[in-house]
Amino acid sequence: MAELLKANIFADLTYYRRSKLLLAFLVVFLLLTALLSLPPLFMNSGVQNFNSLQQIISNLNFFLILLSAGTGLLVISSHLRSRNLKMVFTKPCTPAVWLLSAFLSAALLSLFLDLVVLASSVLLSVLWHLPVRMGLVFVSLETFTVSLGVIAYLILLATIMHPALAAIVAIIFNAELFYDFQVWTQGAIRSGYNNWALHLVERIFHVFYIVLPMFVPFEKQTQNIHSSLRVMSGEWKYLLYSLGYALAVSAFCYCTALYALQRKSHT
Repeated sequence: MAELLKANIFADLTYYRRSKLLLAFLVVFLLLTALLSLPPLFMNSGVQNFNSLQQIISNLNFFLILLSAGTGLLVISSHLRSRNLKMVFTKPCTPAVWLLSAFLSAALLSLFLDLVVLASSVLLSVLWHLPVRMGLVFVSLETFTVSLGVIAYLILLATIMHPALAAIVAIIFNAELFYDFQVWTQGAIRSGYNNWALHLVERIFHVFYIVLPMFVPFEKQTQNIHSSLRVMSGEWKYLLYSLGYALAVSAFCYCTALYALQRKSHT
């Protein structure tokens, strides 16, 4: 099993390396980073340098999460659309091993890019004469844990529906969005719009909020770290909680995707 897992991971990483779509996305990464790095070159201000560093880290981590979602989506949908899984599963590579290797390869790529972003952040801090704060490490590790959940969710969606539809569902059906909707309906109810339809909608939003995965489960507790890049000793626990939540979501998505994959016809 270990050899099959290793072979599949290597094949997936080769696919990522040759993908023109992922390459184009990385080029956009570099262009945006270069544009955001321009202000400190012309302004000798510590505050401006810190604000630029913070913005660069935020944007790169956001794009990194999007790229992680894209890798999970592409590695599954490309095989399903080419209809070559029957040959893969008779080699003998079981669906469980193949699906696990897809998740691990996407996670490895995400970890590599996350380390690149962290190293770049430390380098910019040194070049701009800013203190290298532990918040850089915390934000990078948190981004990786978020990427794990996003990868697993997109792998599940790609297994059961068309990749374009999977991307749309991932954007619309997420816990954060339905939480905002629930807060809005609760505010409307408290303002006097007290009718059965609004209560029903509020309940529906609450159910979706509970059922759907949260990409950043402890965002409120860690948002100050993102703005100051400082970590208090008692805040590291949220990183561990986030990892546990991401692994739980990944395990659920893996088992559900495996069940859907086994019931598909791969002829």
